[in-house]
Amino acid sequence: MTVAQIRSLSADWSEDALEWALVEGDSRVGVRRLAVQARKQWARQRAEQARIKELLQFEQRLWGRGVGRVAGVDEVGRGCLAGPVVAAAVVLPPNVELPGLNDSKKVSARKRETLNCAILAQALSTSIAKVEVQEIDQLNILQASLKAMREAIDGLEIVPNHILVDGHIQPGTSVEETALVDGDARSMSIAAASVLAKVYRDRLMVEFDETYPEYGFASNKGYGSPDHLKALHLHGPSPLHRRTFAPVAQLLVPKNSEAYLTFADGLEAADSPEELERMGHFIKEAIGDLTEDDLRELRGMYRNRLAALKDVVH
Repeated sequence: MTVAQIRSLSADWSEDALEWALVEGDSRVGVRRLAVQARKQWARQRAEQARIKELLQFEQRLWGRGVGRVAGVDEVGRGCLAGPVVAAAVVLPPNVELPGLNDSKKVSARKRETLNCAILAQALSTSIAKVEVQEIDQLNILQASLKAMREAIDGLEIVPNHILVDGHIQPGTSVEETALVDGDARSMSIAAASVLAKVYRDRLMVEFDETYPEYGFASNKGYGSPDHLKALHLHGPSPLHRRTFAPVAQLLVPKNSEAYLTFADGLEAADSPEELERMGHFIKEAIGDLTEDDLRELRGMYRNRLAALKDVVH
């Protein structure tokens, strides 16, 4: 038989099929390579099965104690410069099968979409909640994230009797909670929640891109990519940008007025107390053209320059 024929036939062989011994002893390199590839594939499958089993360790312990309704909750968008923070909560059944499930950040966009459908089909209950930009700026991102988590949990049709939370801070519900650092890579329920939240938020940002195409939200999803930062400096913040986040906040600091710049140069150039005093009178006359910040800075410059000139005289 040709290598192609053997490849076709071997697709149906189990790992312990006797035919593999013949393949491994074949004189042709191409045939023996089929056996090597098959062994590697089985090893990957076993590793994945072990990982998936490990992902259910926390849920299995709780189920074993009679805690039947375990919810996983996670949020996405916490580190973004734009857009809401989104949280999802998921209650999975004990017989759940979600091969390939992992922390949403470690899964491709296409795989996330597939997993999203599988999670929605198998979960006993799911819920998604979001906190908008304005409230993020009012509360701070930590409190906004915790609020989104609480609202996602409240939105579940099945009331959980235990909650597994990604991170080290619990959202503070009335239900018993367990916080797991890197929980989206350690708990299947949390990983499922991270996928639902990520897919939902990514779709939102793609929609926002239609309204604000200059920021590239469809590709950067609101994170501070180089192109996003460049657009932010070029166009300024949009209504979707978080005003309290440093790269955005820095752009919102009022710039000094033209009058300020003129007077600042004059104060710096004054070479005698008398000239400095005249400049002070000019500033008083133009006080209506200066902001409070301008005046505060100019007063400081005046005092510093006067002290420097007095030192020169003495």
